[in-house]
Amino acid sequence: MFRYCQSRSLIVASFMLVMGATTNVGAQEYRYALFDLPSLIQEDQFTGGAAINSFGDVVGFAAIDLVEFHGVLWPSTGGIVDLGTLGGDSSATSAINDLGEIAGWSNFDPGGSVFVRRAVIWRGMEMIDLGTLGGESSFANGMNNLGQVVGESEYEWQSFRLKAFLWDNGEMTVLPAPLKGYDGRSAYDINDRAEAVGYGAGLDLQYNALLWRDGKVFDLGSLAGRGSTAYAINDLGVIVGASEAANEQTHAVMWVDRQIMDIHTPQFGTFSRARDINNLGVIVGQGGNSLFTSWAFIREPGQPMRLLNDFIPPRTRIAWRIRFADAINDAGQIAGTAYRSDIFSDSWAVLLSPVHPTFDMQAPQPGRAGEANRLRVTGATPGARVVFLYSRFGGGQRIPGCDLQQNALQLDSPTVIGTAIADQNGVASITRTVPPIARGQTILFQAVVQNECAISQLVVHQFE
Repeated sequence: MFRYCQSRSLIVASFMLVMGATTNVGAQEYRYALFDLPSLIQEDQFTGGAAINSFGDVVGFAAIDLVEFHGVLWPSTGGIVDLGTLGGDSSATSAINDLGEIAGWSNFDPGGSVFVRRAVIWRGMEMIDLGTLGGESSFANGMNNLGQVVGESEYEWQSFRLKAFLWDNGEMTVLPAPLKGYDGRSAYDINDRAEAVGYGAGLDLQYNALLWRDGKVFDLGSLAGRGSTAYAINDLGVIVGASEAANEQTHAVMWVDRQIMDIHTPQFGTFSRARDINNLGVIVGQGGNSLFTSWAFIREPGQPMRLLNDFIPPRTRIAWRIRFADAINDAGQIAGTAYRSDIFSDSWAVLLSPVHPTFDMQAPQPGRAGEANRLRVTGATPGARVVFLYSRFGGGQRIPGCDLQQNALQLDSPTVIGTAIADQNGVASITRTVPPIARGQTILFQAVVQNECAISQLVVHQFE
């Protein structure tokens, strides 16, 4: 909920708390509200977001102590749900479908080896062991809305040799390999047409991306014959992943009609991989100079890769470095993992939710501290009650009564400055005095019409 200031003196006092840091607002496109998702324990912020469904429910993992972690669900309505284990110490999730079914893995032997894991699905709070292909361990990586699951499993006891599998109607079967002596090592994703993607490898350990469709398997090839992996496929059959290029660098790629395209942007760094694609063709992934010095990217159809950090609100309370973008739904919501720019020991699961401004907010006028300043919006619904807000920090804030896919504010813990009724032309304004101490300071503003779930764009202003 918003914090409501009851008097002008409180507004002035809050302005005086603003600390210096400036933001160049002209070149930025603040497309997303940023939400760091809650953890299971406060002492150790070690969480990661892995997947998201059409409704904005996110799954991933969260630490339960300094060693173990559990698969968790972050419902779109807020909060966190511990999904537990099969009886072992740890579990993790990798996929969630629109029925709320979740796929992942769990240890089953308390105190046993962390490498002995079983593919599982959660239906509600019931956990189902999917078994193996004959070996000791298995992992579930992807799931579609038909409840079909793909992943990888050992097929000989304690051999560590893996085959890709499809689990359907309670039965796990091997996904075929394209050649004799060539195994489908892992399947990472499956769409609602039951098309699955992953990778396979031969005895020479050469690996290539694979597509399984209608009982057949297709080798998708690579950029320079040096290896590739397919991580995701949308319902239109477009596939994304990564491939080694001729310069021995790993590049993000996509396959359309099984034809490979290099989508790496050289200005982004030397390394990239595409992790997911939605049905609108928007791709997310990681890139940089290595996997360990990577940044999350977004790529819209026909456009180059761009840093996700460029699209989140400025002056976030924690200096976020979004390193992993692992999933995107058709509403454009992105699940991933972020780190603090100054601390790399912890990780935070994050949700980026697109915002949809429907009216315009002008910067404070005249924009000088020590004077009365006017905030003005245009294009609001005539007669609407417009609430003017500000914050020292950017981030994300739910609008009470509104779904995140409708809209969200891009302010962290916003404070209400005042309200005004839009006139017949859709114009509303308020005037407040900004104290002299605010000179040189940057403040973020936004306006909302709560009953319409309507917002203005984010305004970032440095007072003269």
